[in-house]
Amino acid sequence: LIADPVDAGIITDDVRLRMEKNAAKAAAGEEVNDDGPAPITYANALRIPMVAQYAFAFGFFKLTNYVLFFWLPYFLGRHFDPVTANLIAALYSVGMMPGGIIVGTVSDLFGGRRATVIGVFMSCLIVFLGIFSQNSETLGATALLIMLAIMGILVGGPNNIITSAVAADLASHPSVKGSNKSLGTVTGLINGCGAITASIGLLAVGPLQQNFGWSSVWFFLIGCTTCGTLLMASKIKQELFPEPEPEDVDIGQV
Repeated sequence: LIADPVDAGIITDDVRLRMEKNAAKAAAGEEVNDDGPAPITYANALRIPMVAQYAFAFGFFKLTNYVLFFWLPYFLGRHFDPVTANLIAALYSVGMMPGGIIVGTVSDLFGGRRATVIGVFMSCLIVFLGIFSQNSETLGATALLIMLAIMGILVGGPNNIITSAVAADLASHPSVKGSNKSLGTVTGLINGCGAITASIGLLAVGPLQQNFGWSSVWFFLIGCTTCGTLLMASKIKQELFPEPEPEDVDIGQV
């Protein structure tokens, strides 16, 4: 990324204003230190379109990931010996690794429609969680291995892509006026909000499991995944049905 639009010969209104201020300082004999546009604040980062929605959506997705990652060995230990339970649970983590590659590749193939691809992955995850909620107590080891590996791909892909490519896309929005000093802030904001949301949601897993059984936990994850996907609904609609760009009108023909 170019650190400053002026380095590429791009003179925006913000750059022009900064150049005028620097020229005034130079004329007054003051020392001029032009380090480019100032980094954005968290408040300004939240004003970038879709940053807040992605931040909270990532929180719901991260919560689903945390519950599956931390609670699966305990759940599976009720039906299998410790070695088998840990092996089955490990397949979920293994599935997460190629998930980011798959989502990134597919979203690039479809013209950078990352929200749409994430929405499709999360919709598939909801289906798998629904099956899991009804049959988790009776599924055999082989079925669980396959199912959890697929769920790892469905969870890992969106989680990885939101904190990387999506954060970079949001940080390059025109509202930040070409500054590359917003990427770290946007990424940190999405990660921070995600961690807070996930940590609060984890507090509900124990009471749900104790009072209503494991099916309630899986339905809880279905609700979280649905909420996260709905938060991206406006972006998905924008990607699938983009607004037509205004056509240039030849004044001489009017």
